[in-house]
This record gives sequence, C-alpha cells and structure tokens, in this order.
Amino acid sequence: MVTDSEVAYFIAMFIVFVLAVSFSIGWAKADGIKPLSDKFELGYIEDVSPETPVEIQVADEYDELKDLERQVKIAKLKKQLQDLNKPPEPKQPQKKAPKKQPKQPSKPAIFDDCVSALIGLGTPARKAKAEVQHIFDRNPNITTVQKFITEYGKR
Repeated sequence: MVTDSEVAYFIAMFIVFVLAVSFSIGWAKADGIKPLSDKFELGYIEDVSPETPVEIQVADEYDELKDLERQVKIAKLKKQLQDLNKPPEPKQPQKKAPKKQPKQPSKPAIFDDCVSALIGLGTPARKAKAEVQHIFDRNPNITTVQKFITEYGKR
C-alpha cells in the first residue's frame, strides 16, 4: 500500500522531471531564436524630431480691414462670454387658470363615518363608499350614523 508521503514524493519528482525536460528542450533550440531588441513597439519614444518646413510671413504692409475684423470678432466673443457668466434672471411664474374640476355632489359631514361603519360591518371599502353614496342620494335627510345604519338595514 502506498502512503501519502510516497504520493507526494512521486508528484515532486514528476514536476522536477517536467522542468528538466523543458529546460533541456529550450537549451537545444536556443540557437534559432533571435534576441529581443531594446525597442518595444508599444510605448517606445524616439528622439527623432520631424522636420517640417515653416513659412515665415513678412508683414510688409498693415492691413487695417483684417485688423478691424479681428477686433470685431474679439468684441463679439467677449460679449458672449459676459452673457454666459451673467447669473440667470429669475423667471416670473406664469399664472395659470385653475382647472375646472367636475362638480361632485356635496357629501354630508357624516359620509366618512358611515363608510367606516359599513367597513366595520364587513363590507369592502369600495362597495361601502358606493352604498353610502347610493343611500344618501335616495334619502338626503339622514343626519346621524344610526339613522344611516337603520336605512341601510331596510334594504
């Protein structure tokens, strides 16, 4: 039976063997490999400066029209810069006409209390509002929640 230490020894020997074979193959084929140059294609900067011809213009005569055009352009640009640097003026709020909302029939003061009472009796909220509105439309003389519940019970 093979122990753990023997397995580790065989693995280590295999790694040493692979390294030795790789080194010897590399040593044998080293004759055909060219050495690396000292220049890298990416990021290398040469000290050669390109020679570009520079034309020198001699100002023989003063062109007043070009000078005035240049001054006008400068004045326009300064004006634009001042306009950009100027703080914005506060905007006047525009008065809007209030929207006309459709008139809803006025609800009595106890409307919400009646809805709460129906919800307490187990009616869903939407159905409770609809029932309360229907009862108040039929009988607008209801002034208390107890009268409302009595009217609701008659249905």
